[in-house]
Amino acid sequence: MKTTFLMKNAFRSKMIILLAVAVMAGRSMAADSDFESLKAAADRNDARAAFEVAERYEEGKDVAQDPTKAAEYARRSAEQGNADGEVLYGSYLGRGIGVSTDRAEAAKWYEKAANQGDALAQFSIGSFYENGRGVPTNHNLAMEWWQKAAGLNLADAQNALGQAFFDTGSTNLASYPDAAKWLRKAADQDFTASMNNLGVLYEHGWGTNQDWNEAAKWYRKAALAGNSKAQGNLGVLYLDGRGVTNDLVQAYVWFKLCAAGGGGVGKKYMIDYDEKNLLTTNQLIQADQMFNDLNTRITMNKIGPVKP
Repeated sequence: MKTTFLMKNAFRSKMIILLAVAVMAGRSMAADSDFESLKAAADRNDARAAFEVAERYEEGKDVAQDPTKAAEYARRSAEQGNADGEVLYGSYLGRGIGVSTDRAEAAKWYEKAANQGDALAQFSIGSFYENGRGVPTNHNLAMEWWQKAAGLNLADAQNALGQAFFDTGSTNLASYPDAAKWLRKAADQDFTASMNNLGVLYEHGWGTNQDWNEAAKWYRKAALAGNSKAQGNLGVLYLDGRGVTNDLVQAYVWFKLCAAGGGGVGKKYMIDYDEKNLLTTNQLIQADQMFNDLNTRITMNKIGPVKP
């Protein structure tokens, strides 16, 4: 009886394995069939299909990864006027994926898509003009393209635009309100650099009412997302008791996190703490525990969609 029971269980296990293999094989066959159908459509000059085939070759999804073929199908899509294809092919040309790097040609395709109202293309060609990549440097054109993309709610463009106005503010205070406007929009979409710079505007009252509580709020959001500048700035607020309670231990923790991320402000204040023995032994033990807990939390946050 025992032998019969074992045989039945062995047979059941074998059938489960065979069924699983069959299911997986079915999925594989379905995926292959789906890709072949898509590729056939692309070969019949379907621009959208060509774009999707390019993406699959790039990612190695349902087909062996092949950057050269990815670039070939992206080019086909782009040459048929598909904006997504134009952006993708421009990206390949700009990064040298599957083709030789050619920033001038990349700029051409980005601008074609940008003129069709594609926000990512508008941001990209704006960045090319700002940095003189493939086109002559032209800050005004960069700002025009970023304005268009930012108006379409592209966070990358809002961040770039806010940063540009923020940088101009040092010589033209009238730029700060525009900086605050666009940095806030990008910050609301999880751009940590925008969160930090928005905190700076609130801390100093540039382009907005001075509000240390708001400054601390935005610094904390950026700091918890791993932005070392925000960690240093938050540490300074804790040291001075502005927008937060005066707390030498909390300040130390944020300075240590900042220093661990390469931040100069954190390194400077860590030296001050060491030289002046600002914390007791018990406070240092408490601070190290807080540091470890926050460091773990920040590492987990970086896995999510937060942008630098």
